[in-house]
This record gives sequence, structure tokens and C-alpha cells, in this order.
Amino acid sequence: MNKNGFTLLELIISIMILAIVLAAAAPSFHGLIARNKMERTVTELKGLFIAAKSEAVMRNKEVYLHTVGLTDTATYTDNWCVIATTEPTISNCTINKNTLYIVDGHSLSGLNIKRHTDYASIKLDPIRGWPNLKSGSMEIGWIVYKGENDKTITMQIDLLGKLD
Repeated sequence: MNKNGFTLLELIISIMILAIVLAAAAPSFHGLIARNKMERTVTELKGLFIAAKSEAVMRNKEVYLHTVGLTDTATYTDNWCVIATTEPTISNCTINKNTLYIVDGHSLSGLNIKRHTDYASIKLDPIRGWPNLKSGSMEIGWIVYKGENDKTITMQIDLLGKLD
């Protein structure tokens, strides 16, 4: 007898085995997505910082990094941005002619995030691109965030403009 295809019983057993395997793998996929979001946030903020330093030196002009919508209290919010601009003050995340780069929190939701108390904005030196840290600080914890997996990451900026 020529047998083409599967019997109904074989198909049901295959679907049940597939469902069990997917149910077991689902939590690890959730953790993977959370880790990727954390890594993406680190990469985007480091990229913005490096590009802003370069712009300050290339333009020989002060560049400012503003944390809009972030406070010094950790909050689950996606209504924030970090914006690099040549304007010393800024109040919202809208892009204008002086905006150089922006990292928008809407694409990085699900983070419990805060900024350093004294650094709603940071001025970058036009000669070396170094950040102007207040009160002689050698290093600050600029942005601190915690993802869904409770891993905490602190973006450290030192006096010479290195971001870790």
C-alpha cells in the first residue's frame, strides 16, 4: 500500500511534542529579549555620547547632552530621551535644527531608569570633548537602569570623557 502523508494520530502526537518544547523554551526567549534590550540601550547611549564628543571637537563648539523626562528617582517610563544638541537648555524631545543626535525611550520601553541628581544636562568641551563635571568629580554614575530581568547597569562617565 502506498502511504503518503501522516495519520491523524501521528499529527496530534507531533503537535503535542512541539507544544511542550515551545512551552519549555518560552521563558528563555523572554530573558533573551530583556538582555537584548539592555544591550541595545547601552550601545545607543554610548554611540550618542561618542558622536556628541566628536561633534563638539569637529565643530569647535560646546555640545550639550540633555536627559529629558528622566529624574533622579528610578521610574518605569518610556517617555524620555537623551538628546545631543548645541543648545544649552532644552525642555522636550522634539528635533530641531540644533539637534545632533537623539536616543528615544519609546523604542526602549520596560526599563526602570533614572539619571544622576546633578546632571540633567552635561556640557562637552569644544577642544577635547571632555564633559564638564561639577564640583571636581572624577567620575559620575550618569544613567542607571534596571531591566525586566532585574540586572542593573550604570553608565559611568569620567572626567576625561570615557563612558563605561
